[in-house]
Amino acid sequence: MPSLTLLHRLMSLGIMAILLLAACSVNADTNQSTLVRHQPPDQVDGDERDDYAIRLLNLAMDRTADDYGPASLHAIGVRMSQDRAIREMREGRYLDVFWGMTSRAREEELLSVRIPMARGLLGVRALVAREETRPRLGAVTSVQELSAFSMGQGHDWPDTVILTHNGLRVTTSSTYYSLFRMLRAGRFDLFPRGVNELQAEARLYQAFDVGPSTDVVLAYYAPNYFFVQRDNQALAERIETGLRRAMADGSFSALLSTHPSTRHALDLLTLHQPLVLALDNPGLPEATPVDDATLWYRPVFDNLHQPGDQHP
Repeated sequence: MPSLTLLHRLMSLGIMAILLLAACSVNADTNQSTLVRHQPPDQVDGDERDDYAIRLLNLAMDRTADDYGPASLHAIGVRMSQDRAIREMREGRYLDVFWGMTSRAREEELLSVRIPMARGLLGVRALVAREETRPRLGAVTSVQELSAFSMGQGHDWPDTVILTHNGLRVTTSSTYYSLFRMLRAGRFDLFPRGVNELQAEARLYQAFDVGPSTDVVLAYYAPNYFFVQRDNQALAERIETGLRRAMADGSFSALLSTHPSTRHALDLLTLHQPLVLALDNPGLPEATPVDDATLWYRPVFDNLHQPGDQHP
């Protein structure tokens, strides 16, 4: 029969073995790459609207690799409408992350990372128009005067509700590219686009013989966020942590100021200084961090009031 001392030694060795196995398991989990599935970038005719979002997401993953382990971004094989992408994510299928403009409905269905991806520039909307229409915009001084023009938007875009809420006439389409054909055909007068989308769409403007006005822009709080499934708190926390670290070390601002889409947007606003017409966003969630000036493009949003009693 083993002595008491020998039993103690065997027990100690057993405990040490268990602790060693646990440590190995933790290291294995830390080193295992996290797969993050997202929509494929929409790049027809040189349109690279999603490139900035993918680079920003990669930046967030890189800044958190020491804490969460490496991550691998994977574009799925099918490009979905925004409605379908949200539905599939809600059901836990195909996608782990979605980026798009926030709304109350979207924040009820998905978990949002409340850091505007481009400091709110998506809510600063240039007015793309045919050549014969653009000179008329130089005389516009109010939203009421702008209501003489008709707008085009996607049927499932939050902007559609925003524009109609502010008394503007909107014609909708189920597909993005058909809106350019409709604009060229005169089905509507203006196609509001985020100023950070203009450079990525430049070839489309040339192909359809349209272009943005530099005289007037619309502005409203409508941040573009990363969204994840509501039960994927870990991924949401990782993205937020990564973005905040990128803000702190300057890499977020560096991407914003150097990426072609956002650099072009900043040039438009600073060089041309268009008239800014503020709109109310009736679908803006109450939790939107409008009071955190560090998250927004301050030359526009420091002076942008939120009409009504939603926000000061």
